[in-house]
Amino acid sequence: MKKRCLLLTILLLLVLLMIPASPLMAIDNDSAIIHKTFTLHQASKGDPFTIFYPIELTRPGEIGVYARVDDLDPNPKSNRFEPLRLIIVDARAFKKMNPSQWKQWLRQVNKFNPAEWVAGDAIRKFVKGVKRLFGKKEKKPAYYHGQIACGREGTGESIKHAVDAPELRKTEGRYVIIFRNMARLKATGSILITYPGEHWELDKDVERQFKVHPDLVVKDLALNDNKQVVVTVANQGKGALHLAKWHDKGPEAVTLVVKAGTRNYGVTLPGLDPDYALRRSGGSVSYTFERLTVKKATRITATIDKGNKVIEENEHNNSLTKTLGGLKVAGVTPMKVTRQTGKPDLVVRSIRLDSQKRVIIEVKNAGTTGLAPSLWTNSQGSPWLDLKMNGNGWARVALIGMDPYKKLARPGGVTRYNTNYVLGQSVRIDAVIDVTDVVGESNEQNNRLSKTIVP
Repeated sequence: MKKRCLLLTILLLLVLLMIPASPLMAIDNDSAIIHKTFTLHQASKGDPFTIFYPIELTRPGEIGVYARVDDLDPNPKSNRFEPLRLIIVDARAFKKMNPSQWKQWLRQVNKFNPAEWVAGDAIRKFVKGVKRLFGKKEKKPAYYHGQIACGREGTGESIKHAVDAPELRKTEGRYVIIFRNMARLKATGSILITYPGEHWELDKDVERQFKVHPDLVVKDLALNDNKQVVVTVANQGKGALHLAKWHDKGPEAVTLVVKAGTRNYGVTLPGLDPDYALRRSGGSVSYTFERLTVKKATRITATIDKGNKVIEENEHNNSLTKTLGGLKVAGVTPMKVTRQTGKPDLVVRSIRLDSQKRVIIEVKNAGTTGLAPSLWTNSQGSPWLDLKMNGNGWARVALIGMDPYKKLARPGGVTRYNTNYVLGQSVRIDAVIDVTDVVGESNEQNNRLSKTIVP
C-alpha cells in the first residue's frame, strides 16, 4: 500500500512539473485531468473557506488529487503548519441534490471558479452544511472516502481513492473533492485532479508555471506519390505537451493550418496526432491533407498552433513555407486556383432574438471578395460557426447549414442563422465564425462576438 501511495505521488508530481514524458506517464492518456490554480482565502471563526470540485467517473479506477501550496500569507510561525484539508466524498453526502441539479453543478463549476459560482447560486443550499458531512470520529459515513492535512508552503501532498465496479454503481460515479482552509491566512497554489472520466481542463496560469515547455515546429513540407501535401510536426522542446490539449475544442483547439494559394486547410490536434506522439519531447508526427493535391508550383505555408493555445519555449518558429509541385502527371487534372485581388472577412455582426424569442446569429462577409463556392461542399476546408451558452459548448454549424443560400459568396453578403432555440432566461452567448481558421481573411481578429441576451 505504501508503495502504491508513493507511486501516485511521483506520478502526480511529474505531471505537475511537466517533466518530459516517461513510461510512467503513459497511463495518463485515458485519465480525465483538472489542473488549476487555487486561492483559499482566510477562514472565519468556525467557518473554513471551502472550494468544491465535483467530478463524474465513467468507469472504475482511481481518483488522485495533488495540491501544492506556493504561498501562505501571512507566513505561519512554523514551517510544519498544515492549514488546509483535502477531502474526497461522493454525492450521497448531498442528499437533497437530484441528478439534474448535479449535472447543472458539474457543468457550471467546471467552467467557472468553484468558490465564486457556488457562493452566488442556489446550489449553495446543498453544500452550506458541509462541515457536518463527515460523521463521528469513530464511524465515518459511507460517502466519506478520506482526507489529509496539507498546506506547507512550497510542498505538495496527495490523496487517492480507488473506485471499484460495485462502488461505482452505488455512487453513480458522482464524487466531490472538497478543499478547505482552516486558518486565518490566504493560501495560493495549484491543484491536480486525475480520475477515470471525460473532462480535461488546464489553467493558463498553471501552464505558465511549468519548469519546462514544449516547442511545436513544422519540420517538413512535402508531396507524397499522389501529390497530396504531407506535413511533419515535431515537439523539439524540453517539455511534454499537456494531455488536456487533445481535448480542447472549437476556438481553444490546437490547430495545424496549411495555406495553399488562396485556400486554407486545417486539422485539430486529435486528428493530427491521435497516438499522442507530441506528448513527449522529441516526438514527431506526419499528417496527409488528402484533399489538398498540388499539380503545379504552389507556395505552401504550414503553421502549427496558429492561435497560440500552447505556451512554448519559442513562439516564433511555428511556420514553414515551401514551393511544392510543378511536375505534370499524366491523366491528372491540375488544381484550379482562383486569383483574387482581395480577401473575404467573416464577422459575427449580431446575436439577437426574433419575434418568437429564438436566437438568431448574423454573420457578414465584410471583405472585398466572396468565399469560394467549393467551401460549401468541402467539409474539411469549410469554416464553422461555434456557439457557446454561459461558457458551455452549445452548437457547431458547418457553412452549408449556416448559409445554405451562399450569401457569403459575395462581398458584403449577410446570412442570418436561426438556431430555433427559444430563450427562456437571460444567458451569455459566444459566437465564433471560422473557429479552425481555414479561411484567409483580411482581418483575423474580428471573428468573435459575445453578448448577454435577455428574453
